[in-house]
Amino acid sequence: MKPHEYKFVMPHELEELTNAIDALSAIDEEKVPVWESMGRVLSRDVVVPIDIPPHPKAAYDGYAVRSQDTSKSPTRLRLVGYVHIGEVPSIEVGPMETAYVTTGAYLPSGADAVVPEEFVDVVSNNEVVINKPVKPWENVDPAGDFARRGEAALREGTVIMPWDIPALLELGIGEVWVRRRVRIFIVATGSELIEVKAPNEVLDAIVNGKVVESTASFIGNYVRMYIPYAEVVGRTIVPDDQEAIRNAVTKALNMADIVITTGGTGPSGIDYVYEVTKSLNPRIYIRGLRMRPGRPTGLAVLGGNKVIINLSGHPISALNAMTVVVKEVIKRLAGVKVDIAEPRVMARLGRGTLGDKEFARQYRVRVRRVGNDYVIEELPRQGSSLTHTLLMVNGLVFTRKGQIIREGDYVEVLLLREPPRD
Repeated sequence: MKPHEYKFVMPHELEELTNAIDALSAIDEEKVPVWESMGRVLSRDVVVPIDIPPHPKAAYDGYAVRSQDTSKSPTRLRLVGYVHIGEVPSIEVGPMETAYVTTGAYLPSGADAVVPEEFVDVVSNNEVVINKPVKPWENVDPAGDFARRGEAALREGTVIMPWDIPALLELGIGEVWVRRRVRIFIVATGSELIEVKAPNEVLDAIVNGKVVESTASFIGNYVRMYIPYAEVVGRTIVPDDQEAIRNAVTKALNMADIVITTGGTGPSGIDYVYEVTKSLNPRIYIRGLRMRPGRPTGLAVLGGNKVIINLSGHPISALNAMTVVVKEVIKRLAGVKVDIAEPRVMARLGRGTLGDKEFARQYRVRVRRVGNDYVIEELPRQGSSLTHTLLMVNGLVFTRKGQIIREGDYVEVLLLREPPRD
């Protein structure tokens, strides 16, 4: 491909986005403490540094013994000391001797088993009676029983979850290599947009024919809530002016990996976003997708692993693009292979029909839980400009081009809220 030449693609299927996404590579990495790694994406396998536990540990509160000394029970043993969890034993258990140990404590040298305290009678301060024989390493977690040095605890590409952190710390892992967060800058376009500063300004704006900017704010909130391995580093509103849009996008590209534009993606003469995007000479430029809502969505891959994504100004269209396009681009840049699980269920269509022979579609639906079943009970009006319908629904259904879902069929639903129960 010649320098400054871009590839313009009008896909017939959303799968054609794959070529554009595959042209991207994962961003750079950094090392962070484990306790600061939640929501980050591992850039390398996490390897166990030593055998865990490094020494045999008591699995119960009881008495550490030499198993051979308990073969004939009951038997009397001399109590030589105590070992608690959190300390390294300074005592040794010799023939016919024992030491009291708490659960998780290291066994003192010489001991190879633990007799739980319910099978032991304390005779005096320095003597006990063992009433049950034990075998070698009984009631003990041997060295290396939890994990072996060199084993992979978590694989590269995994998003770290809250419960991973205590598990990694238990394995002696104090820091991990992760991808830095994907940086996003949002440029909202539209001379009609205003940013309100006080609650009473919202109604005033509507009465006076203005539009309160909400799509860019929605995108930022979506990223913060659902994509912890990305961050919004800036947001701006610009009028419908080609030069202003170009200046804003160019400046944003210097700060971010992905620049998301909202608005200015329709066919009218005052929609300049596509012209600005083309003028930046992308390597690949997909303008328009055969999906509804969100058909005007555009994706440009520039040099230097930079991306511009053009979204409609309607929040509903942007929501569809966020779930099926934008998140996939972010995952590619972040190197995600094992993502956060999404709340998806199979639900039965209670009435009506879903699907389109010509377009991939995303539907807003209301789901109810009936016993152990999920039922789609309501399909509100689906126009992309009807943002208020998002308050009426609790799920999204995505259908491929040509896929038709009929009454009684089951389909996957991405839950936005917990469904009510009958």
